[in-house]
Amino acid sequence: SAQAARAAVSAALESEKASRESLSAAEVRYRVGTGTPADRLQAQTAWSQATLNRIKVEGLLKNAFGTLANVMGMDASQPLKLAEVSNALPDAGFERDIEALIAEARERRPDLKAAEAQVKAAQSTVDYNRASGLPTLSLGAGPTWADVGGISTHANSIGLTLTLPIFSGFETTYKVRSAQARAEAVGAQRDNLRLQVALDVWTAFQNLNTATQTVKTSADLLASAEQSERVALGRYKAGVGNIIDVLNAQSALAAARLQRIQALLDWHVSRAALAKAVGVLDNGLLNPAAALQ
Repeated sequence: SAQAARAAVSAALESEKASRESLSAAEVRYRVGTGTPADRLQAQTAWSQATLNRIKVEGLLKNAFGTLANVMGMDASQPLKLAEVSNALPDAGFERDIEALIAEARERRPDLKAAEAQVKAAQSTVDYNRASGLPTLSLGAGPTWADVGGISTHANSIGLTLTLPIFSGFETTYKVRSAQARAEAVGAQRDNLRLQVALDVWTAFQNLNTATQTVKTSADLLASAEQSERVALGRYKAGVGNIIDVLNAQSALAAARLQRIQALLDWHVSRAALAKAVGVLDNGLLNPAAALQ
């Protein structure tokens, strides 16, 4: 969010600069008699609006930096320096078989591993309670000493002990059934989590696909808007265009810049969300320089 806010400030500065250039062109045409007061006033209004937008996003940037510092455990006033984010188009390295991604997630996700461990523990409890109601046979061996009337004797002994549980009011049966019910409940939770993991990966994968296409389209939109703004301003300076076309083109360009910024933010967030869903979120993934390589 801080990166996006910083990019929004840069875009606002560009829009303000373009509006100022339009105002200058309108003033020139007005002075030479080829422009109208309405043109100059409209250009003045557009420049003032661009200035207000720039002031607003600069305030949002300061708030974003304060929030970032706060979540890092520092005072909001702590100065921060963010690395630049590459503007390169994202590659399609993530476009793998969705079934393979789901299988990898089921191998890596720590919450699913914990659920599997709980299932094994519950099954072990069932086995323990069932075994506690069965006869047991134990082997015992060891030496013995005795001192009788000053005469010491020594012998060795070995023996088998058979333990037969006496009827205890079906206590063992109830324990086994209770443990089995618990094991079934834990197993159902594990199965639900397996399905949820697949849904998490599927949703994150589709979101990333959408974000990738949006980034590519936003680049085309921005290039087209830049060309349209240059043409409209050039025509106006040459005296064959009107100020409305220029202002409309500049407004469209400002919107395209913001859409580009939002698209890149959504792509980075979607990429991290997919990695989290698969269970491979790490510092390397979040490295802005490596993210788009």
